[in-house]
Amino acid sequence: MEVQHSTKHGCVIVALTGRIDLSSVAKVQRTLLKDLHDQPDALICDLAGVQYLDPVFATVFSTVAKHPASRWPTTSFLLCRAQPQVAEALRRGQASRLVPLYDSVEEALEEALARPAYLRDELRLAPIPTAAAVARAFVREVCQTWQLARPDETVVDRAVLVANELVTNAVVHAGSDLWLQLELRVDRLFISVRDTNPRLLRSVPPDLEADGGRGLWLVDQLARAWGVRPTPDGGKTVWCALSL
Repeated sequence: MEVQHSTKHGCVIVALTGRIDLSSVAKVQRTLLKDLHDQPDALICDLAGVQYLDPVFATVFSTVAKHPASRWPTTSFLLCRAQPQVAEALRRGQASRLVPLYDSVEEALEEALARPAYLRDELRLAPIPTAAAVARAFVREVCQTWQLARPDETVVDRAVLVANELVTNAVVHAGSDLWLQLELRVDRLFISVRDTNPRLLRSVPPDLEADGGRGLWLVDQLARAWGVRPTPDGGKTVWCALSL
């Protein structure tokens, strides 16, 4: 079994040449898992050079797909360019249920670089002065991981600024533990901060002479929509939606 590596758009393409059977399956699995460990944007296995795949060992791709490193947005795992007999072995071994198979490297790359329609991440924060700085770093990292700058270069900066204001408001006015949540729903990024203080907030015109007090006004200017809703535990969630 020969293995060749190349990279394109941050994705690793592994081209296999030879037979996948008892003598080579361990090498294939080790190679793919090692590549996953490096966490590229995606790992694409090019099967054009595979002349034979023993159906018994077609599960090697399912095993790799189930590995903790093989999940979006960490690293997605895809197959492409399988010859008809190899594609049939994948189907019979049900590997194609877990690992998508594409006709070309270009199709696999296009799919690998696409974002899922829904993603969510959350961070718990204490009501301390450094909470806003931690929130800013968290939001920037998540937005970069979700590749949000690709359709809109401004969205990361807007998200960081909005999260900073929401968290700062919660620290100043709620004084309780808080939860910062990011949700991506197709072309909307929702940012919310939940606390356990029941007092609802409202936006007021800013005093340009004051040092603060412009948090929700700024959120109102940057967000497509925003609001405050009570939570079942007696607290509240302040949320906003940004368009990509």
